[in-house]
Amino acid sequence: MTNLSKIFNLPPHRPHHKWLVPILAILALIGFCDSAYLSAEHFLGAIPPCTLQGCETVLSSGYSVIFGIPIALMGALYYFALLIMYLLYFEARDIRALNFAMHLSVLGLICDIWFVSAQAFVIHAWCQYCLLSAFVSTVIFVLSYWSLFGEPRVRLEK
Repeated sequence: MTNLSKIFNLPPHRPHHKWLVPILAILALIGFCDSAYLSAEHFLGAIPPCTLQGCETVLSSGYSVIFGIPIALMGALYYFALLIMYLLYFEARDIRALNFAMHLSVLGLICDIWFVSAQAFVIHAWCQYCLLSAFVSTVIFVLSYWSLFGEPRVRLEK
């Protein structure tokens, strides 16, 4: 396996807080459940109940699908990949899994910016499920970045 720390020019054993990885895993699970639910509703041809006016507009817009693949399904795969990385870290205590997850979270943040901007400036409607996913993905990015580059107090040994 290629050493991801060398590819991304990161130190191989960056310390972080003990509680951080479990929180990241829980957030990834929440994001996965949200995206999987939207994916299931998409394939069933249903619009989920929504407290915001505009879920139907967002979820049935042309921006909800890329090349015939629902954005929600891509989101579920994204969160599933993150969850696998966090579980790999729990199993092997290999910091490379966290490094990869942090870099994957950058992609999530970029997608968040695009999708929230599309809701605000193109579609002019809001979807609470999409906003939840954007929030979760942004928090994952911030915590991931902090875990690798912040000033942690506890060092976990490999």
